[in-house]
Amino acid sequence: MDRPVKIRQVDACHVISMTRVVSIDELDPFMDEAFKALERFAPGDPALGKDSPFVFYHDGLTADHDGTVEVCQPIQGSIDDSVLPEDVTVRTVEAHREAWVTVTKAELEYPDIDEIYDDFEAWLEEAGMVRNGAPREVYWANWDTTGMEEPVCDVCFPIA
Repeated sequence: MDRPVKIRQVDACHVISMTRVVSIDELDPFMDEAFKALERFAPGDPALGKDSPFVFYHDGLTADHDGTVEVCQPIQGSIDDSVLPEDVTVRTVEAHREAWVTVTKAELEYPDIDEIYDDFEAWLEEAGMVRNGAPREVYWANWDTTGMEEPVCDVCFPIA
């Protein structure tokens, strides 16, 4: 791995989320749709600070295989799920330990992102760490104003 891998403890959080089985070609439109929809339902004032949205890749998503993708927006407090559309759910993401690397906007482009995931998996194996859940990408930068060569998110693997 040609970049530093860091380890952190992540607290449990409540999220609203949208999940869909998508192809590589459907991924970006789905993420755009989901981020916008979830932002409308996320309670609270963004100026007070809120956790970054993230995307789980529950099973492999490749050019040859559609995958289950879950877009999550952390929320503070509770939300009345009766006001949410059928495709938006409320759930708790459990506390966990994760290994993570920071990537640029350009590196998230397919197929480049596959190499990062493959290198990361190899690093975990060499380090004797066991992945114990779906990988996720945490988007903490403003996508619209971030340049292609600037860091935009963390690729994270939960570890035992």
